[in-house]
Amino acid sequence: MRLSALGDIALTLPLLRAMVVRPVVVTSSSAKSLLCDEFDDFILLPSKRARDIWSLIRQLRARRLDFLIDLQDNDRSRLIRTLCGARHCPYTDNRRLFALPAFERARRAFDNTGLLGPLDINFRPKPRDYIVLNAGSSARWISKRLPDAVWRRIANSLRERFALPFVLTGSPDEADYIAHVADVVGAPVENRAGQTSLLELKRVLAHAFLVVSTDSGAMHIAAAMKTPTIGIFGATNWLLAAPFGPWSTVVYDRVFYHEGQPPERHCQQCLPCYDHIDIQDGLRAIAAYLSPS
Repeated sequence: MRLSALGDIALTLPLLRAMVVRPVVVTSSSAKSLLCDEFDDFILLPSKRARDIWSLIRQLRARRLDFLIDLQDNDRSRLIRTLCGARHCPYTDNRRLFALPAFERARRAFDNTGLLGPLDINFRPKPRDYIVLNAGSSARWISKRLPDAVWRRIANSLRERFALPFVLTGSPDEADYIAHVADVVGAPVENRAGQTSLLELKRVLAHAFLVVSTDSGAMHIAAAMKTPTIGIFGATNWLLAAPFGPWSTVVYDRVFYHEGQPPERHCQQCLPCYDHIDIQDGLRAIAAYLSPS
């Protein structure tokens, strides 16, 4: 059961794939649209309204589950797992384990079931067709938006090294901002912001040679699809929210964060915490996954 943001749900994908039984996925309708190409058994919570929560509980009780793995651990999910009728309800105690990376917190809940097999970290090189720049950041999180000069510097470095076109991604409500970034980055670029379903976005990220992304759901989807991924952090904690896999890494402004410690809390205030981002740090960290097979 994971009912929250798409990035959190994408982060659990490697764990869901590693289960030795086919899971029933308890989630939101938007998350189903991300996962429906890999799983076929869903129970959905359409809203946070009381009647929908009670309907979900009744459906869970009817399934007579052996396990309900609660990856949410908030008041709503605690009510659901208390009344769901499952024999065992392992969960991640986010208050006690908050200092651990999000993926490690989730893995501990799966480990408690005995149903988690080995994680698949086998890697196959991606086709050298295009690089995704996911600059998306909603109006609520403009603190994650990089200065124009930084995007221009990143694009120039990637173009000089790989000579590949860029595909820009983002949600419909970010389309105007992404169009601006496309102008900043310069050709050759294809702006796909607001033009893909979640499944289509998943495929775009899965087939990219490299994804460079702000801290976002797209970053976690790309990493879950075993695409070399560089997450750009500044306003959020890269130790807790790093993308999955040895093919992924993070970069941050080592001048602003000169002690190497991320912000204690996610910051919605715009700060000069991206000016010295060096994409070469990220490229060096995952160089083995950017070489020909």
